[in-house]
Amino acid sequence: MSVILALIFRSLHSRCQEPYQPRGLHRPALRTQAPCNFADPWRKHSQQSSTGTGFLLENRWVVTNAHVVHRAVSVLVRPTTGNPVKYNARVVAVGLPCDLAVLQVDEAFWKNKESLNLSRDIPKLDDNVTCIGFPVGGENISVTRGVVSRIDVNIDGLMRIQIDAAINPGNSGGPVLGAHGLVVGMASSILKNASNIGYIIPSQVLEQFISCIETADDGAVRSCYLGTSSLGIGRVQTLESPALRRRLKLPEGCTTGVRLCRVFPLGSSAQVMQEDDVLLEIDGVEISQDATVPLRDNERIHFGHLVTKHIAGREKVKVKLWRDSAPQEVEISLKPDRWLVPRIDGYDAAAEYAIIGGLVFIPLSHPWAELKSHDKHWSSSRALIHHYWGEALDEDGRQVVVLSKVLAHPCNLGYHNLSNLILSRFAGQQLKNLAELARAVSRCEEEQLVFHFQRPHGDGGELVVLDRHEAHDAEAEILAQHLIGAPCMVRCDGQGEPRPLDEVPEVPVGQVREDAGNRSEGPVVT
Repeated sequence: MSVILALIFRSLHSRCQEPYQPRGLHRPALRTQAPCNFADPWRKHSQQSSTGTGFLLENRWVVTNAHVVHRAVSVLVRPTTGNPVKYNARVVAVGLPCDLAVLQVDEAFWKNKESLNLSRDIPKLDDNVTCIGFPVGGENISVTRGVVSRIDVNIDGLMRIQIDAAINPGNSGGPVLGAHGLVVGMASSILKNASNIGYIIPSQVLEQFISCIETADDGAVRSCYLGTSSLGIGRVQTLESPALRRRLKLPEGCTTGVRLCRVFPLGSSAQVMQEDDVLLEIDGVEISQDATVPLRDNERIHFGHLVTKHIAGREKVKVKLWRDSAPQEVEISLKPDRWLVPRIDGYDAAAEYAIIGGLVFIPLSHPWAELKSHDKHWSSSRALIHHYWGEALDEDGRQVVVLSKVLAHPCNLGYHNLSNLILSRFAGQQLKNLAELARAVSRCEEEQLVFHFQRPHGDGGELVVLDRHEAHDAEAEILAQHLIGAPCMVRCDGQGEPRPLDEVPEVPVGQVREDAGNRSEGPVVT
């Protein structure tokens, strides 16, 4: 995909009432993009072009939304003032969980340009804000105004700010200014089927993301954003019930705390906290029985904000909890959550596949289910996602292997209409992931390939039997019919990009790769 960013840089006047002179904005991206196709993972989607907005920071970075430049094969930036020359940009770092990205542009681009400044304060409710960008409907810069409507957190606990200023396609990545002329956030998304509900990423989250980027003298990125910090405990239970509080043996008069319903096996709190612990404080801040903490004055916010404001992989939090009728204090090193069903293309999900006798196997992921939701089998793909929703990864490399569809051929006669089935066993064995399935099939010496599947709605299963020699002989013909280059592209442990099976190292049972769990998106170079 190609992207054009119109960039915003400085000479935004310090008072919103004064006329706006666009001297720090850029139309960051004319982006050309080739997105992954999770429904047919051996090929890309058709090349697409789009535009977005971005702005300058620290006289060295162009910042925008991750979704503006993700999977881009070409990114061009164009300043909003002066000669409208487009410059090639290089994506330095992408933070898909927080939807932020940083770009670099040639030195010639920076001449006579100043960066915008970030506000260190969270805007207050009803504060005036100005949203600047290049939305659809015209070629020139657009300015809309509104107020801060709400401050809360998203599903991952990251702070977000709701505003009522209009945000439309093309505004993504543009700065949102406060009355003082400082950047209080970045335009990011809207709530569909609602009126004037837009969300911006606070400047504090942007500042945290940029602080994660470390570069060498030659400009190469040495480390960057790992993901959103988490305690690895999932959703908690509020303790507004007096009977429940007595059951947990909380002291009389204690009105704080939330109950832990589970602790993720590979999460930050594994071996430290446990089910039925009561979380009382984080870094000395009391957690109310409704799971909120003070933000300022009379405002409250979900306690997840106390965790996500720290940097995953670098920082720790001090936690006070209640266990066995006594308080305890522990220190937890933070890292991102890891899910059994990957959620984000390019972060924890990738377009893997294995074709066996025309049966197309893939690992279950949210990007795959989103694509499948548009076809006639949408109800079964949605049922699969709902079944595994919120289930954390319990072992490195584990995947839910799904029969996505069948490429019709005489060798698989009788199974052409099968799709969206969970693989439970192959040759009587349960397998850990797609790579193990491909490897087991390649080593199978039985006359028949026997697959057992579960139906998505829990109404029994399917038995699929292929003749091994027929399936092997049909492979080349099936690949040629559908212009498929390789019968298998997999990852052994959920890291990196898919590769042919013979290039994927086999991880012995019980062994974990040294970098497993320390996933870094690394630099994305276009």
